[in-house]
Amino acid sequence: MSFLRTVRKVTFGLLAIAAISYSLRLYAQQQNPQLTPPPKPTSLQPSPTTTQVNSKDGAAFIVGERLVYNVSWSSFPSAARIEMEVAGQGQFYGQESYQLRSKVETLGQVRSLFGDVDNQYTSYVSLSNAVPHRIVNAIHQGQRQSEEVAVLDHSKQRATFSDDSTVSISGGTYDLTSLIYALRLRPLADGSKHKFSAIYDKEVIQFEAVVKGRERVISQAGAYNAILIKFYPKGGKYSKYRGYVYLSDDNQRLPVMIKAKLPVGEARAELTSVTIVSRSQPALTKLDFLRDEGGNPSPPTGAPVTPTQPNNGQTSTNGHKPVVEAEGPSSLKDYPFVVGERLNYDISWGNFPSVGKASFEVRQQGTLNGNRVFEFFGEATSVGAARTLISVNDQVSSLALIDSLVPIRTDLRLREGKRSKQVTATYDWSRNQASLSSGTQTEIRPGAYDMVSLFYAIRATELKVGATRDFIFLDANNRLQMVTVKVIKQESIGGPMGTRDALQMDVLAPAPARLLLAQVWMSNDTHRLPLYLVTRTRFGELRFQMTGAVNTK
Repeated sequence: MSFLRTVRKVTFGLLAIAAISYSLRLYAQQQNPQLTPPPKPTSLQPSPTTTQVNSKDGAAFIVGERLVYNVSWSSFPSAARIEMEVAGQGQFYGQESYQLRSKVETLGQVRSLFGDVDNQYTSYVSLSNAVPHRIVNAIHQGQRQSEEVAVLDHSKQRATFSDDSTVSISGGTYDLTSLIYALRLRPLADGSKHKFSAIYDKEVIQFEAVVKGRERVISQAGAYNAILIKFYPKGGKYSKYRGYVYLSDDNQRLPVMIKAKLPVGEARAELTSVTIVSRSQPALTKLDFLRDEGGNPSPPTGAPVTPTQPNNGQTSTNGHKPVVEAEGPSSLKDYPFVVGERLNYDISWGNFPSVGKASFEVRQQGTLNGNRVFEFFGEATSVGAARTLISVNDQVSSLALIDSLVPIRTDLRLREGKRSKQVTATYDWSRNQASLSSGTQTEIRPGAYDMVSLFYAIRATELKVGATRDFIFLDANNRLQMVTVKVIKQESIGGPMGTRDALQMDVLAPAPARLLLAQVWMSNDTHRLPLYLVTRTRFGELRFQMTGAVNTK
């Protein structure tokens, strides 16, 4: 027992030292007035502007398709669960791609006896043949937690990993996730042979896939006429393994069953469900379609609008008029966003390259109680190792007036660990008052935004180098806040969206403090895309890097 107590003391001592060391680093960061800038451009020429991407007709790539499998192994009928999903389509890391996502987690007794496995694999693949150009593996296996990124340059036949190590690849190298989808795209005649190479754990494995014929397969999702494909790894430590994939013999080519003969027994994954999910959860509020007085559809998003927000003679503390007046978005003849636009971000914190994902979406345009509104939607979730520490899934829906972008209703859903909060705020601008679903009321100022409409209001404001604008908004606790946005300079930056010309904007606390709260680099074009955002919190620096933009204007 004394030995165990000694081990505990040493362990807690090391943890305490690590915590103190990290706290000192956070303190040093907070004392530093500078924030981490965006990546440097990799080329001198700006990348082309993101455009709308049309859906592909291939059955293997239905955005929102989610396949769920039960995995049996040895004497365990439910050893693990696998999910495979076509998560998105658009501009990812500078290339038009599909985003494929798969998750593997152990269950029940297997999780208790052999340790918890909660791995997520993300592949960004070509629209035409599912060949990946970027692979992100978030691994959580017991005490092992890591995230590894592999960038595949097929022209140079090289894969580069997060630690700068490289592996030679052949043209058309897949990972295990994209390999399944690539197989669904192939013509599969009986007896035909297909050669593949796939990268796994920094090793390239050569496969020969042979179509063995047709069989009737019964899985937990139902009975299917299926095509049996047998995989033969060639050479190396995997040569004794055998894999079997059963694809439904129809246009969908669903992987209804996957079997693998391993040294420790046979693992069998049976399809349990097939669903098509939307890109995000259903709208929190149902809107009517916009119609004009004659019953015809209203003008498209971005049509000229007439400002209705009163001036009231207000000025900000530094002499600039609030953004809701003639200088703000109300005076713009055209907004830089349209219905259907979705912006995706990767969130990093401290020395951790990816702790979460965020997205902003213009969901719809309609009417609510006679008011013409946009529905803006924002979502943030933790991922990978960070999700094991705290599971975060926060959502905000904002119904904002089309002419001024100020909200008339905000729905907030917060799920952070065991904490859950859901609040609706309804705004009465005639009385400058917000009523909360909790029964309380709070005073608001004319032209105040919520946190999501603020995101779009800044984009919609005319911004030039040297310009300064004040914005009033309600935070997540429905408290009035005010920030000043100052356009500092124009420069070229790099990142997943390629080289872009951007405007650097400093977000400052109100006078007299004028502390630097955050910095934003926004594309200096008609799209006004927030490419990179860094903000200072009491827990350290959070960085939002745009990874994809779908259905931009």
